[in-house]
Amino acid sequence: MKLELFFDYICPYCYRGHRMFLELLPLYPGLEVVWRPCESHPRPENTYRHSDMAIQGMYYLEERGGDLSSYHRLVYEAHFEKGLDISDHFVLAGLAGRCGADSKAFQEALAQSRYAGKVEEGNRYAWETLRLIAVPSYLAVPEGPDLKGRGPMIGSRDGIPVTRKELERFLETHNAAGFPGI
Repeated sequence: MKLELFFDYICPYCYRGHRMFLELLPLYPGLEVVWRPCESHPRPENTYRHSDMAIQGMYYLEERGGDLSSYHRLVYEAHFEKGLDISDHFVLAGLAGRCGADSKAFQEALAQSRYAGKVEEGNRYAWETLRLIAVPSYLAVPEGPDLKGRGPMIGSRDGIPVTRKELERFLETHNAAGFPGI
């Protein structure tokens, strides 16, 4: 099974969900995870902090084979535990440097907004195409020649995040349903 995981670095539910997901991930060694960042509050919406620069940083690292697991963890920690501005190029470059990126090239990519289009594309996919209600959300994507289209989805709703038990049940159900690769 391929799992698309929708998240936003400034979402407290996503921060908790990320840690929970990483605890469950070793139980599913064949699970392919596609990280789908999407902004809960895209610019120009007025909010305390925006996540678009951190998301662009993720795309930079993804394109260059950087350590995405570490980047996710470091960005969440920077925002929620250290109170750092994750829209600041310098802050993000320091984090990306710890994940195998060339800090100067990383800053340059962010300054030139090279991945801004991918951020907008991700937002459209999450909020318009899939019509997500909230993040984090998880979409099971069937694989194989006989399995086409969108699979089942579970997501936060009405201010209530997905619980560990719900996510475990979701993963187990779709494993038992014969989704290959999980």
